[in-house]
Amino acid sequence: MSGGKDGEIQSKTNNDGNIISFLLDKDKSYKVVVSKANYFPEEIQLNTVGVTEDQEYKREFILKNLPPESDVEILTINEAIRLNNIYYNYDDDKILKDAEGDLYAIMDLMTKYPDMTIELGSHTDSRGDDNYNQKLSLRRANSARRWLMNKGVAGDRITAKGYGETVILNNCTNGEDCTDEEHRYNRRTEFKILSGPTTIEVKKEVLKKKGNINKG
Repeated sequence: MSGGKDGEIQSKTNNDGNIISFLLDKDKSYKVVVSKANYFPEEIQLNTVGVTEDQEYKREFILKNLPPESDVEILTINEAIRLNNIYYNYDDDKILKDAEGDLYAIMDLMTKYPDMTIELGSHTDSRGDDNYNQKLSLRRANSARRWLMNKGVAGDRITAKGYGETVILNNCTNGEDCTDEEHRYNRRTEFKILSGPTTIEVKKEVLKKKGNINKG
């Protein structure tokens, strides 16, 4: 709860019941916010302006349940999806062991949706020569494409594209002073649906892995 000119916030928790009380100062406005895990919060405005005698304000809040979180995410055509586990050693395009989980997930999607074609796009950070980064990113995208082809996915269903440093996700463009962590954010491999189904269902665990981030 906050109120008064200084906006001081007071908060209380009652784990044993649903009644909480506050003392209010006179001639002040208040905002009351009630929250509970897995429920939508509720808030009201009230004030004690012009109140000269002690009064008791009672308010009952009925919170609505949040909908249960789905373990499925819907992907749409031409939506670029970052694959955090497809990464490479510095200045190398070889697919490393930890990348295979994401690639197997893509292979499963290609099997589930046999008319789907995709793009595998690789990106670098802004450091280094622009032309070299373009070629390096294309080599990396082609490595992922070859991996899938070796597992039986038809090559004409996969387009490999190297973006180099042309699509930077933060302010770390040429000449900007950024940390390695900030540069690393831009070193990524993405896939997107080019044709076939306009939407597909993907388990969130496939897209939200907390694995290593691209290293080169």
